[in-house]
Amino acid sequence: MTDKKDPKNLREEAAKWRLRKLTRKRWFLPAVYLGVAALILTGALVFQKDGMHHQSGEKHQANNIAINKKDKNAVPVNSMKENFKWPVEDRNAVNVVQPFYDPKASEEEQAAALVNYNHSYTQNTGIDIAAKGNKSFAVTAAMSGKVVKAEKDNLLGNVVELQHKNGVTTVYESLASMSVKPGETVSQGEEIGKAGQCEFNKDAGVHVHFEIRKDGVAVNPEKYFSKGLSSLDNVNKTNSSIPRKEMPKKPEGKDNNENVTPNKDNNMKNPNESKKGSTDQSSDNSDVSSSNAG
Repeated sequence: MTDKKDPKNLREEAAKWRLRKLTRKRWFLPAVYLGVAALILTGALVFQKDGMHHQSGEKHQANNIAINKKDKNAVPVNSMKENFKWPVEDRNAVNVVQPFYDPKASEEEQAAALVNYNHSYTQNTGIDIAAKGNKSFAVTAAMSGKVVKAEKDNLLGNVVELQHKNGVTTVYESLASMSVKPGETVSQGEEIGKAGQCEFNKDAGVHVHFEIRKDGVAVNPEKYFSKGLSSLDNVNKTNSSIPRKEMPKKPEGKDNNENVTPNKDNNMKNPNESKKGSTDQSSDNSDVSSSNAG
């Protein structure tokens, strides 16, 4: 009786026979070696790529940390996208008590923009903002920036200066107190101090003197509220006012009634005193004539 083999066993034996036949081929072992080498090389490349990506991520993270540390002393980029805002929390709660001196304004408007200090009249290089009832109020950053000055001035009160992009700065004077320090960065609308009084402009009462400057040139802030930094690109330096730091200081040891010789480019006589001066001069001449006659 003939033995019948299981079909499954027959298939296994056939597969083994084909494998043995394949291994006897001359090209079989070289092909196996090449395949294994290809797998090893592929794995090495993948591992190397992952390692480089990891190192790149760590380097990028380290750079970000360095940039973030540096940003504490850098001018915020946000200021490029911002528009100037009033340096107060509530615009409706304050008024401009003394405007910017505009050379193109009427004589009446120019007279209103003259600051009377120690019997000398000085062109106002900013605007003076005060609240109703002569009350103090929070002074805020008109635009994000870096604090480059925060110091007390005997004449101007506490002074804060913020640096922005494109050579633009904003100045806040006559502060009763300051909430920032040099080197810090502040965001738009952040409180930098409280409004107060100063020796230079006593007539303004409790107020903040606010300036916008482009490369040191003072401009009328009211014309640039709700506008960005690019609006200052065409500022004409020839129409600027003298910087405040060049204003005459109150002389020590002298009577307040003694007139101070002002900077002729930055100070003006009160138009209302012209006639008085002429009368006084005539009177002086009469006295001299009487004396000579005697």
